[in-house]
Amino acid sequence: MKEQVSSSWLVADFFTYRHRLSGRVNVRQKKLASQLNNTSSSFLELEDAYISNVDHPADILASYATSILRKDSITAVALARQEDGLLREQTYGSYFGTYLRRVFITVPSFEIEGYLRLSGKLDLRTVLTTGTDAFIPILDGQMRSSVRPDFVFTGGVILINKAHVGVLCIEEEE
Repeated sequence: MKEQVSSSWLVADFFTYRHRLSGRVNVRQKKLASQLNNTSSSFLELEDAYISNVDHPADILASYATSILRKDSITAVALARQEDGLLREQTYGSYFGTYLRRVFITVPSFEIEGYLRLSGKLDLRTVLTTGTDAFIPILDGQMRSSVRPDFVFTGGVILINKAHVGVLCIEEEE
């Protein structure tokens, strides 16, 4: 059974080690999170993509009608709305009957802050090692350039590639 999505196209910002690609992804058949976590394909197709350097995000290097992005090269994806970055099973009550914990995460070129949803006992190792999902959602996220701290990207959700996480810190509860 194919997953039904309300809109056919989703605009997203994809971040690699040195570049930001802003483009549209076809989500007619599968949500973006499902496409990113799909192990049967190593690539993601973008349309109307604009490419910029992460150190100079306002300067467009090039634009292309169609481009292919290697999923393993993606460090993070910023989306405006939370529901656009969550898997179908994450959008229903049983998954979210849990805690929101404030986190600080480093990936190449960025420091990310936001909220991680946890369903059980907190063990930092399990956040990065359990499950088959390659990307973890950080809610109400903020990505700050490590080199140029004045460059900040925000999103209702930021999907982070587990393979690119350098540091994961969770703030203590008050």
